[in-house]
Amino acid sequence: MLKAHSKAWYDRLAQLQSGYYYPWRSMVLPFNGEDIYLEIVQQHISTESDVLDIGCGHGEVALELAPHCRSFLAYDRVSSYIDMAQAAASEKGIHNLTFICADSSAEANGGQARIPADDNSFDLLISRRGPLHWIADARRVARNGALLIQLNPTSVETPPWNDELPGNLRLDCYPYGSMYEHVKERLAAAGLTFYSSWTFIRPEFFEDIEQLYKMISWGFAADEVPSLEEIHPTFLRIFDRYATPDGLAVPRGRFLWMSVVDD
Repeated sequence: MLKAHSKAWYDRLAQLQSGYYYPWRSMVLPFNGEDIYLEIVQQHISTESDVLDIGCGHGEVALELAPHCRSFLAYDRVSSYIDMAQAAASEKGIHNLTFICADSSAEANGGQARIPADDNSFDLLISRRGPLHWIADARRVARNGALLIQLNPTSVETPPWNDELPGNLRLDCYPYGSMYEHVKERLAAAGLTFYSSWTFIRPEFFEDIEQLYKMISWGFAADEVPSLEEIHPTFLRIFDRYATPDGLAVPRGRFLWMSVVDD
């Protein structure tokens, strides 16, 4: 079984679904981190901004924001996502947006992280649920005064019904432990510091069993997990015992941080 969110896992996900997105339906309350991230990024974009998007997936954020800035460069290591993004940009007639297929990790660049861009190129560097390795090379490509904004998953307590699920379907804490400390270490190693940070822990509500199954089996191959039919009686017991009028609550954590590049 592939490790969740490993490079091999993402490569397989690109084969299982067209684009990087959550395939289930759910309700997340406002102020959940995702919405605040987009609001803050939009506040710091202008027609004079040159923007970099790291781990852009199939370009959803880039396609939305590029018309509001001077130039926009977005990259991801999964080639099928970049193909989709380029096709969408062409269809929409967005000409200041460039998509690149690239892996900026140290492992792919001879032991040192390398963003696929020239020195002093950007006023704003953003990443929504992307990797962290790019921080090591951020100062090189950023202009003085540039802002770094990233949204990361972060650890949450697993719900009380988690132990009732089969082992390979149980929800795990995000593997980085304290995301604050993890990002802080990365920034310090790159000669950068926090400007601001926020942690958001909000419930994600699922109204029916099929949507919950899609969430907890996301990214698995069919032969790696029990089928919905096999697990259905367990889900019925869980919904009967723990669901509220809004649905079954699954805790979801997001960590949003900002850093300023200065001398």
